Amino acid sequence: MKKIFCRLSALMLALLLTLSLVSCGSDPTQSTSSSSKNAVNIGCTASIGSLNPVLISGVLSDYYAISLQFLPLVALDSNAEFEYMLADSITTDDNLTYTVHINDDATWSDGTPITADDVVFTMTRLASPVIANPAMMLHALVGTDDESGYLPEGATTLEGVKAVDEKTVTFTFKNEINLVSFLNGYAQFIAPMPAHVLADVPENELAAYDWFTHPDVVSGPYKATSFNSNHYVTYTANDAYWRGPVNIPNANIKIVDGAGLYAGLQSGEIDLVPPLLGTIEIEDYDNIKSLKNVTSEHGTAYSVENIFFNTNIVDNENIRRAMLLALNRDQLVTGLLGGNGTYADGFAVPDGPYWKDLTPTAYDVEGAKALVAKATEEGWNPKTTYTLYANSGDAQLALALQLAQQAWSSVGIQVDIKTVDLDTLMGLAGKDDAAMVALQYTYPPVDPSWDVKFVLDSWCHNLTDTVAEQLDVLWSTNDSEVYAEALLHVDTYVQQSVPMIDLYINGPLGAENNRLEGAHPTMYGSINNIHEWTLAN
Repeated sequence: MKKIFCRLSALMLALLLTLSLVSCGSDPTQSTSSSSKNAVNIGCTASIGSLNPVLISGVLSDYYAISLQFLPLVALDSNAEFEYMLADSITTDDNLTYTVHINDDATWSDGTPITADDVVFTMTRLASPVIANPAMMLHALVGTDDESGYLPEGATTLEGVKAVDEKTVTFTFKNEINLVSFLNGYAQFIAPMPAHVLADVPENELAAYDWFTHPDVVSGPYKATSFNSNHYVTYTANDAYWRGPVNIPNANIKIVDGAGLYAGLQSGEIDLVPPLLGTIEIEDYDNIKSLKNVTSEHGTAYSVENIFFNTNIVDNENIRRAMLLALNRDQLVTGLLGGNGTYADGFAVPDGPYWKDLTPTAYDVEGAKALVAKATEEGWNPKTTYTLYANSGDAQLALALQLAQQAWSSVGIQVDIKTVDLDTLMGLAGKDDAAMVALQYTYPPVDPSWDVKFVLDSWCHNLTDTVAEQLDVLWSTNDSEVYAEALLHVDTYVQQSVPMIDLYINGPLGAENNRLEGAHPTMYGSINNIHEWTLAN
């Protein structure tokens, strides 16, 4: 099992990683007016890398933008439970082979039925070494290379994915994987493409194929009409949407900075800010809550502001523990979040289904100083300065890190903080140039196991045999209580060894314009029913 799941990607396992970037502003050449009764405008604070399903990842902005035109098999709903989208059933008898049935009513916008062959075609392209999707964990499927997850170049079949009949496809794995892990790690990221349209496109052209920015055949409620990765995506309705008529003729994703979300909500130029897609600046919370044309609410507290240690660099456990003890996290929650948050140690969040009430590490300055003294006796150099890289687009995190930097200095640990854009930050995580990286990471409450594996292994270089054994349990069990106990073992290890620190956990603010009916700014599933939305006169 350990070998099969050895290659995990930051893009995939940071599903629902909240990606706030530096201000992108708006493109003066592109109008996305929300005053029109014909368009809904969704606010976003992250760039969108691609609209192409073969490049799909856990980056939420990309995931939303793709799923508006190419539906996934399943998606998380507002209750953080899986909702069928293209699929209408997913079953297994042995946790090795999964049978997926495509909804009999599912059709492409040109009237062609969506079939198992479309799924098989998409999976073979996802496993192509030429396309080289970095996010999908296809090495677990029968027929792929154990390390790379790819097929031989030019392969047209994938042994682990087979069409049984027109609407039924099977996925077969090399080792057992439980249903929730299949749904979370695979089914929600498989957005089938129309084989009858794209089968003849060469593999080496498909990843950059411009057709995806203005497709004429889609499975979702909208078709993209124009795209600028740093500014906008504009869509027009799919008039033949198989799940039901689309009420609003046009939709736009508008990419702005955090302050731009407030301004857009105030002016009516933004209709909806899902809390994991658009990061509203905390200083704007009260202003947005007071807007008469807007309804706002906090999402469930799933988003964690994390510091991840590269333990190859910060290799003294006493120093890492001292850095945790030196933090007054109660002060962070009260001062930065206005009390709208909490904190914990590890991957389970108090509002999630697997919380086992692990008492968080308490603030203890004297204890931190004692650990620094012990580390010094063991040979740690007190003149050491560690470099911490942080997401430049997260103003709230920047304030928290300034307080943390002061706290660490007070116990004799020096940290130099540098801010970089998210792409650069992701490239630095786990590398020799970065002792630490800090960013907001949202662990999927239904199944954080993939994130446990990824961050401890690839970013922290601290995946022990004991944790790996618990991961085997997380991936194989269907018993939620057994899952929770295994995750508790992992979190207890994290609390003791401190490969990472949870600064605080919050439920970001989401908001919607009152003219928009049928939509809700929930943590997950905000756009699942977008075809049912209406705009008031």
